[in-house]
Order: sequence, then structure tokens, then C-alpha cells
Amino acid sequence: MLESTRSVNCKGRISTTFFIGFLAVLCFALNFSAKAQTTPPADGNVTWGGYNVTSTTEIGYRWRRLSGSENKFRSDLDYKQGLRSFDTNLLLESESGKGKYFDSLLISNSGWGADPYGSTRLNVEKTGIYRFNANVRQISYFNNLSNFVLGQHTSDTKNTMGDFDLAILPQDEKIRFNIGYSFSDYTGPGVYTIRAYSDEFPVTNTTNNKSDDFRLGAEGKLFGFNWGVTQGFRLFKDRSSYSITAFSPGNNPANTSALTNFSRLFPTDGTAYYTAGNLQRTIAKKLDFSARLIYTQTDSKMSMIEQITGRDNSNNIVDLDRFNIEALSKRIQTRGDIGLTYNFNDKFRISDTFSFDRFSVNGGESLDEALYRRNNAGTPLATSIVRSAAYRVNDYERYVNTIEGDFQFNDSVAGHIGYRYTHRKVDVTGYDTTPTSAPSATNPRFINEEETNSTHAIIAGMKIKPMKHWVIFWDAEHGTADNVFSRLENYQYTNFRIRSRVTLKNFAFNASAISKDNTNPSDTGTVPPLDFGAVIKSRIYSGSLDWQASDKLSFNAGYTYRHLTANTAIQVSVATGRVIGFSQYFVRDNYANLDVAAKPHKRVSFFGSYRINLDRGQGTRFSALPQFIITSYPMKMHSPEFRVAFRITRNVDWNFGYQYFKYRDDQTQTQNYKAHLPYTSLRIYFGGRAADR
Repeated sequence: MLESTRSVNCKGRISTTFFIGFLAVLCFALNFSAKAQTTPPADGNVTWGGYNVTSTTEIGYRWRRLSGSENKFRSDLDYKQGLRSFDTNLLLESESGKGKYFDSLLISNSGWGADPYGSTRLNVEKTGIYRFNANVRQISYFNNLSNFVLGQHTSDTKNTMGDFDLAILPQDEKIRFNIGYSFSDYTGPGVYTIRAYSDEFPVTNTTNNKSDDFRLGAEGKLFGFNWGVTQGFRLFKDRSSYSITAFSPGNNPANTSALTNFSRLFPTDGTAYYTAGNLQRTIAKKLDFSARLIYTQTDSKMSMIEQITGRDNSNNIVDLDRFNIEALSKRIQTRGDIGLTYNFNDKFRISDTFSFDRFSVNGGESLDEALYRRNNAGTPLATSIVRSAAYRVNDYERYVNTIEGDFQFNDSVAGHIGYRYTHRKVDVTGYDTTPTSAPSATNPRFINEEETNSTHAIIAGMKIKPMKHWVIFWDAEHGTADNVFSRLENYQYTNFRIRSRVTLKNFAFNASAISKDNTNPSDTGTVPPLDFGAVIKSRIYSGSLDWQASDKLSFNAGYTYRHLTANTAIQVSVATGRVIGFSQYFVRDNYANLDVAAKPHKRVSFFGSYRINLDRGQGTRFSALPQFIITSYPMKMHSPEFRVAFRITRNVDWNFGYQYFKYRDDQTQTQNYKAHLPYTSLRIYFGGRAADR
């Protein structure tokens, strides 16, 4: 309870700090706005205490009228009705080195209030002495979809994150010092599911993850080398919980399984250390050398405490089914990169990058289960006690070498070609034992496995400029990719991208295409072997047109089509036994946008846009057999918006706008919604030639 109270108080202090800070900037802006309107400087600048002041402050209100699925709307957008902080920026600047305590100060604030994302940023610097950057963000995440796990995997969380970095002697070429701190606080309620006694039960979930990171480092230049070193330390913990506090018949009420009480705790504590260093130097303007080395060590202590009461699938009364699990793990990783680039001349250079990655994960766990039951008549059954233990050491090594040549044939044609080689070795040792079972050939079971694997890939690309205003880029990669955590074969892939840009006077046209083919071959290992792989083909085509009709009128239009087909072999149990089938997923997504920006009068500006997203999914493809699964997510989303800004005075704009969202789900129409979101705001400018906007 004390820990929970501290968390709430901390959140309250953070929110109060943001609110007070925002009001301070707003009052500051209003004060200077009034002065600027009565006695505007000839050059439009505002000074205060020897600092040039530039600021914009925008605050407003959003209304919301929603019909349809509240949960789907919040899962997609999560816009709320209420006060909004659009953008608040305050910049104080003096001549370099002339400020008393600082030479520049920037405060930025955006999104707090009725938006799902808010951020506050502070940058302050005294030239030659210090530079301090702070960035605090809060993300509200809501997810509650009725067509996913029966709507029983939901989340309504907030993640508050912050980064604070101080650089001492930031402009010193020989040595500079860095100090940093980051935090993350991820909390909120949700719903999850657990499986027990051949049934599935929804449970209440409370997420509670926290972490703190500390950094100390230095960088500079020595003997011609640019160097840097950082030492970091991280503390993290998880106090998430899962519970059922009332009778639950489960998702299959036809059987006898039911829970009257369930609780699961996952207390986890951990620490992580890391040391990072880097070197870089260019020798004789010909050879560029860079190197990086990172060493990390992470230690975790985890527990699981679970208790169940109810009835099992044999209609026995479960007085208590208790699990206690204790686990420890350690992960040590070393990663290094060395890069060399040699410029033969202005037309040709060659580079080679070698990467080494090694980590070792070792850990053990012990499990104790005690099951106390009675039959349906209330007669006690034999108590079941199970104890087991396991230990693993996973050693992983990987080497990657990429060599690449860049050619500049002439002013119109340039290209590159390269080769990538990867080699991996994995060793797994350990044991499994069950002390409450009789010793046998597999109890304890000792594990000693080793595997090696290599992959190869070719990479290439070009830049072609057929005409002065026309440029084409393309690149391709073909080869095999490692599949580390599966016993399947390497991925066989081919990726290709091409982009073209044409600019002609006030027009700019972009077109691009991306093709990705990824095959994961495998077989069933039976006699005869049957195909059991996966094939994914993805195509993305897009184009856009920008037209700057005049200084007061511009247009932008774009279209993107995404075509994806995924085909995966599966095994399905049917009445005649297990059969080989497939699972197919289809995306046939169309996205188009049209934007218009206009300034019909010196005191009026307008922005309008229309966006439509249409995914036809699997179309008319359907399957009548259980071993053939065909899925997609056909949907349609309309989203028009407009915004009008009126320049009321030299320093004040009044804005009003409107957003509309119409979502249609072709498969789950209960998730359809329409949302009307009108909004208005005042934006206040001062300093920095505000009248010239």
C-alpha cells in the first residue's frame, strides 16, 4: 500500500508540475502580448532581462459526439472531450556567452489534456559551460476489441516516461562530460485470460512496471581520435497482478470447470549494467575508421505465486491449487562493431563493417505445486504434490561482415553493390528434473545441444538522374536470413525498392514501389515429408503530387496501395485425425489523401484535408473446411478535417476546426462508429517578428 501511495503521489506531482508550468508560460505570453500590442517594437522583437523573447502559446477545447462503438474508437484514436494544450513554446536567447545564467532557454509543451499523447521539453544552455535537455512524455494506451480473444484481452494504461541529460563543457573539443537519468512508469487496469481445467477464464489484470536508468560518460578528442565512453545502470521491477474474485463459469459453461477464486502475482526485480565505448578517426582524408564496443550484464529475480479454488473438469471440488515458482537469470552480452571506409578517389570507395555479438543467458527455476481436492460428494481425494526444477545455459555467438563498394560513374549515375555474410553458433546445456517422480531415463533429463548456421546476401542499388528535374533511386537485397529461435530453415528473401521524383516549376511528383518476398521452407519430418513452410509476399505502391499554385494556395494529393498475402502451413485436428492445411491472411489496402492550404486574406488562413482508408481483405475467398483458414480485416475509414485561423490582432489568432471519423468493420459491425470532433483555440504570438507570420 505504501508503494502504491508513493506512485499516486508521484503522478500527482508530475501532472501538477506540467499544469503549473503551462500556466506560467501562458501568463508570461499574455503579459508580453499585451505589451507588444500597446508599444510594438519597430523590428517586432521583444526583450526581457537582456534576452530576445519568442513565443507561441495555443490552448483550446475539443468537443466530441460519438455514435457506435466507444471501445473501438478509443482503441483507434482515444480522443477525449476537454481542454487541450496544442503547442506552447517559449524561447529566450541572448548573444552567445552573454547570458547571466543561460544563453538560450526553450520550453515546449504539446498534447496535454484531451489528447492521448502529451509531452513537455526543456532545453537550456550556457555556451561553454553546460547544456541541459529534459523531455517528459505520457502515452495513454487503450485497447478493447470485441473481435480479439472474445474481447477478453484489454488494456487501459498510461506510460509516463522521462529523459534528463546534462552535458558539461559541451563545446570543448578535448573532453566533455555527460550525465543522464531516465524513468518509465507503466500502469493501468486490463483484462487477460488464463487456461485451467480444460477451460479458459477471463481475469482482471493490473499492470505495474517501473524502471530507472542512470548514465555517466565522457567524450572528446585524443591523438586525432574522436572517442566516447558511457557507463549505465538500470533498476527495473514488475508488480503486475491477475485475479478473479467472484464465481466464473469460464468461456465454456457447458462443462463442470468453474473458478471461485484466482490470484497470480509476478513479482520481478532486476538490475542491468552496461559499458559502451566508441572510437572514430579519418586518416589522410582517405581512410575512415570507426569502432564501438558494448558490454552489458542483466540480473533478474522472478517469482510466480498462484492460487486457484473452484471445480475442475471432472467435477471435483478444488479446495486449493497452489503454485510457487522461483527463478533467477543472468544475461551477459558483448557486442562490437568495426567499420573501415577507404576513398580511392572521387568516383570510388569501398567499405567493410564487421560485427560481433555474443551473449550468454543462464538461469534456473524451481516449481512447487500442491493440489487439494474433494470429489463431488465431498470426500477428500489424495493430495497431489509436484516439485520440479530446471536449469539452462544458452550461449549465442554471431559474426556479420558486410563489404560494399560505391561508384560515382558521372554526375547522373551512381551505384553500390555489396555482400553480407553471417555465421551463428548456439550451444544449449542444462537439465530438467522432477524429484516427486521416480528416477528414469528422462528424469533427470540432461541437455547438451549445439547448432551452427550461415547466411549470405547480395545488396545493390543505384541513383540515376536522367534529366535535370528527374531522379530515380532503387535498391535490392536478396539472400537468406537467420531464424534464431526456431528449428525451421533460413528465411529466403528478396527485397526491392524503387523511388522516382520529378520536380517541374511548382509541381513535385513522387512515385515508389516496394516488393518483399519472404519464404520460410520446412517439412513435417514424416515419411514421405510434407511441405510445412510459410510464404509471405508484400507489395506497396504509392504516389504523391505537390502543387504550389501560389504563395497563398497549395495542394497535396497521395495514394498508397498495399497488397499482402501470407500463406502458412498448419496442422489441424479433425474427426479423421490430424491433417495438413493452411492459414492465409490477406491485405488489400487502399489509402488516399487530399490536402489544401490557402490564405484567401491576409488575416485568414485555411487548411482542409480528406483521408480514406479502404481494405478489401480476403474479398470473396471463404473456406468450408476446418483445415483451411482464411482471414483478413476488411474495413473502411473516412476522415475529413478543416481548420480556419483568423488573425485577430498582431499577436493573437483565433482557430476553429472540425474532424470527422467514420469507421466501418465489414466482419464485426458492432465495432462501427462515427465521431464528430469540433475544436477551437487561441494562439498567442510575441517576439521574433510575430507580425510577419
